[in-house]
Amino acid sequence: MTDRERWNAKYAVADGNEKLRPNDWLVRHVPAQPGRALDLACGLGHDAVWLATRGWNVTAIDVSDVALARAAELARHHDVTIDWRCEDLTAISLPPDTFDLVVVFQFLHRQHLPEQIVQSLAPRGVLVYETFTLDQLHVPGTHLKNPDYLLGPNELLDMFRPLRVRHYRAVRLEEKAVAGLVGERELKN
Repeated sequence: MTDRERWNAKYAVADGNEKLRPNDWLVRHVPAQPGRALDLACGLGHDAVWLATRGWNVTAIDVSDVALARAAELARHHDVTIDWRCEDLTAISLPPDTFDLVVVFQFLHRQHLPEQIVQSLAPRGVLVYETFTLDQLHVPGTHLKNPDYLLGPNELLDMFRPLRVRHYRAVRLEEKAVAGLVGERELKN
């Protein structure tokens, strides 16, 4: 089964109701001034749609065409337009110096995606990223079993070393264990 088939099967039965449920880490750290935003591994589109309702020009990418179709319905319900793209993030090539904001939640690909994200940020562009850590393996009822998809200690900081870190946390909450980073691309010399 391909990644697209696996995610399509998951999103075909996922609860995606019309109420916006943006990630709390994003809500707390979104820049005040809207610009161009990129939502990677956008899933059902809650973060992308939330950003668009706040004036951001959003491009949202996911491997699942089923998720994107459902996300587009959510966008229509909230009367916003988003550039939805069905692409494999493990082989993506992002345009350089383009986005004022890049958001990534619950997705980890270590090989080339961090470099792609950093170079896609405009000068002073901000990355808001949060995903699961190895401590997630100890959260009761977790669906995550493979440590290859979980961050090690300080790994998120290492992955985005070129950025100036504004905020960082590694926490174990009641329902999840995550690391979150808010980083800014420095101005070019």
